[in-house]
Amino acid sequence: MKTRWNWLEGVVFASSCVLVALVLGYLAVDAWRTDSGPPDLAVTVGTPVRGAQDWRVPVTVENRGDTAAEEVHVRVTLRGEAPSGEEVELVLAFVPRHSKREGWVTFRKQPPPAGVEARAVGYATP
Repeated sequence: MKTRWNWLEGVVFASSCVLVALVLGYLAVDAWRTDSGPPDLAVTVGTPVRGAQDWRVPVTVENRGDTAAEEVHVRVTLRGEAPSGEEVELVLAFVPRHSKREGWVTFRKQPPPAGVEARAVGYATP
């Protein structure tokens, strides 16, 4: 005995096939158009916030490149300080391509009016 399809089953099946085809098409076009350039990391520092016993500073790492970066090491120093001034390092596990990741660092001293300087000093490619 042959069972007949309900009209609702046909609509759901057809729309599912269309959605799967659109997703596969998008992934194929994205893979074809994406370059394989290295990560391009830009580091920005936010406004320091007073903590209970320290100063906390938000750090944002933006990857503008076409490849993800792993184990991103960011060195953050107080501007205007002597070479022996306070310096901290932040490690982000993974920064995908065309995305941002945020973290916080802490200092014992209040950041000077000149501010805080941060830069990416190293990363690994997956």
